[in-house]
Amino acid sequence: MRTKGLQVLAACLLLASVANPEAAAAAVAVGSAVTAEKPVRTTGADPVHPAGRQVVALFVEGLSFRELDRLRGYPHVDTWLEQAEAGALSIRTPGARTAANGYLLLGSGGPAVYTERSGTAYHPEEPLSSGETAGERARQLSPPDGADVARFRVVFPGIYRLHAENRDKPYTARIGLLGETLARRGIPAASYGSGDYDDVRQRHAVLFAMDQRGRVPRGDLSAAVSEQKDGYPYGVRTRYDYLAARIRADRTSGLIAVQLSDLARLYQMADDMDPDRFARQYEQVLADLGAFLDRVLRERRPEQLVMLLSPAPNVQAQKEKALLTPILLWRGGTAGVLTSATTRQAGVVSGLDVLPTVLSWLRVPPPEGLSGHLLRLSAEKRFSDLLREVDRIHHIYANRSSVLYTYVMLQIVILGAASLLWLWGRRTGGERLNLARRIVRLALLSMLWFPLLFLAEGLVGWKVPPAVVLGAVITAAMAGGMLLEQGRSLPAGLALVAGVTALALLADGMFGNPAMRRSYLGYDPVIGARFYGLGNEYEGVLIGSAILFAAALCQWRRDRREAAEGGADPLSVTVGSGLFGLVLYYMASPGLGADAGGFLAGLVGFSVAFVRMQGWRFGKKGLLLLAGGVLAGAVVLAGASLLSVQPPTHIGRAAQQIVSGDWTEVARIVQRKLEMNLRLIRVSVWSKVFAVSLVVLGLLALCNDRYLRHLARDYPYLVKGFSGVIAGSLAGLLLNDSGIITAATCIVFLVVPALYAALGETEEQRCSTS
Repeated sequence: MRTKGLQVLAACLLLASVANPEAAAAAVAVGSAVTAEKPVRTTGADPVHPAGRQVVALFVEGLSFRELDRLRGYPHVDTWLEQAEAGALSIRTPGARTAANGYLLLGSGGPAVYTERSGTAYHPEEPLSSGETAGERARQLSPPDGADVARFRVVFPGIYRLHAENRDKPYTARIGLLGETLARRGIPAASYGSGDYDDVRQRHAVLFAMDQRGRVPRGDLSAAVSEQKDGYPYGVRTRYDYLAARIRADRTSGLIAVQLSDLARLYQMADDMDPDRFARQYEQVLADLGAFLDRVLRERRPEQLVMLLSPAPNVQAQKEKALLTPILLWRGGTAGVLTSATTRQAGVVSGLDVLPTVLSWLRVPPPEGLSGHLLRLSAEKRFSDLLREVDRIHHIYANRSSVLYTYVMLQIVILGAASLLWLWGRRTGGERLNLARRIVRLALLSMLWFPLLFLAEGLVGWKVPPAVVLGAVITAAMAGGMLLEQGRSLPAGLALVAGVTALALLADGMFGNPAMRRSYLGYDPVIGARFYGLGNEYEGVLIGSAILFAAALCQWRRDRREAAEGGADPLSVTVGSGLFGLVLYYMASPGLGADAGGFLAGLVGFSVAFVRMQGWRFGKKGLLLLAGGVLAGAVVLAGASLLSVQPPTHIGRAAQQIVSGDWTEVARIVQRKLEMNLRLIRVSVWSKVFAVSLVVLGLLALCNDRYLRHLARDYPYLVKGFSGVIAGSLAGLLLNDSGIITAATCIVFLVVPALYAALGETEEQRCSTS
């Protein structure tokens, strides 16, 4: 009856609009209310979701933590923020960080890329530039057995082009997964709001709610969702009162997606606006948003989950590299920070986690193959604590490239200077270069301390410029190098720095990686490639330092014994083997290192080092045993992940796909990892370190074969350990999708000791080997 009454009222207003433009606007508004309420026939007799349970997703395009901090200045909003479950959302899309790509990832639970040629969404009766309506276009493009488009209030005619654009990619796109899952359970979805201005149509929130054929049962994208108003970007203002009324009236849709674009439109015009005018409009937009949020939350029903989030940061935040966007949940529970099994970090969650959280609230079983997990409360911390943590994450991300580039170039300079000094000393005699040799040897020893110091720096929690970080680390590394230089035994010094580094990494990992997560050498939650466990940079460090410790310990114990003959010291072998086993266990455990590539690379490096230090020869049988061990290690990894109570890791999901016979997806995983490794080899600064290290090793091996014989005579166990380092480095290169990073950080533990020992030669020692 209410709908029929609205239809009659709209008809009367339409007749009156011939003489009165104000009546025409009223007719559009009432007509929109009629179409938004149009009944939808579901696939089942009755919705199977619990009556009244609903998710309201408020997408504030362009919202960043800066805006969220400003909203705290409004007392009514700050009260709600303190009652929210809040987190920082990491959205890693295969394309650019745009709102459209963000919506696709959130709604499909996985990677997908939006293309402009796919167009946007419409009401079926909306005319297109070709003269036909969007509904007619959708019918022409849909399968013959497709459902009648008239049943849906929103259609996306470009859906099949979008599917085609994401086909044959190194990822599997499941576009429309959320809407499709709800539709199969008989749960309607609705999409309200748009980012339209002038002749531009931006209705990207539909990408979140639509099904796999680009349809949304309910919603309103028409002119009724906005109004023309001076003092707003493009003269367009969102009709917050209308949207709030639609949310309040719609009690049967399971999902309501609301697109709020005033802030995004403002940032689009920012470069063309006077700063004072921008500031005034900025405050007005935030005031409107705060009032709308306050109204929606005051009207929230107990069975409603209200979710405030942004599909992409604004352009200013992207320039400042503040790429994590806010996500806040109100579901009647305790306030605090969010986490998930995807990230295992308090306050940081993934965009992949939104879809399973929506389905869980609606009590809909999730489809198979989801990478995300439920958003849950981590700890009862204040909202201000989250803001400080996010600020620190963004600071590290913004300065990471400059810190790492300087660090890598410093390594290259030291290795290059040491190599040139060694070559020059062979031709001109060593006495005149004693001072330069001492300085370079000190710099080489300092290089071994850098990974440990960068790890410790992650615990400091300061927010200082990169120059201060580098200055502090370099100063501490030089002090550590001087400490080792004062020692009388090279093997003892190497065992000290390598052992402390390996044990520090293991201890940090056992306590949840608090240092590695905020280290410049650790993984970055902004990039979102890894959130927990052992990252590629420290993977190479752990393998190299563990082997160097075992070899240096054996060498030191040998030097202390009276008899130089005989095999390796049993105590050294026991300690070294125990460290190898502990490292492998840490890497293989899904709840600790969760690093399959590191486990296999470590298995190769440790096996080679152990066999060589035992004096055994590596023949064809040994190589076959090593290859069999790698295969057995892969099986052990897969089994451990499948049987673990932890959520499945990358290797666990790959194992599930192998067991289920999904070889197409397995091939995509292999292709994706190969492409990533090849790309990093071409563009990563770490490839330069690895290349320089190989050149240095070539110089040592080819320019003076007597030197290697001399080194093997004085430090036999160190040289045997070096073979394990090079084996682990090459295995890491081949077995990781970012293998060049592992290889570069691992091989340092071979090149530095070898060059240090080379520069320690005297002229008499060189002559004695001739």
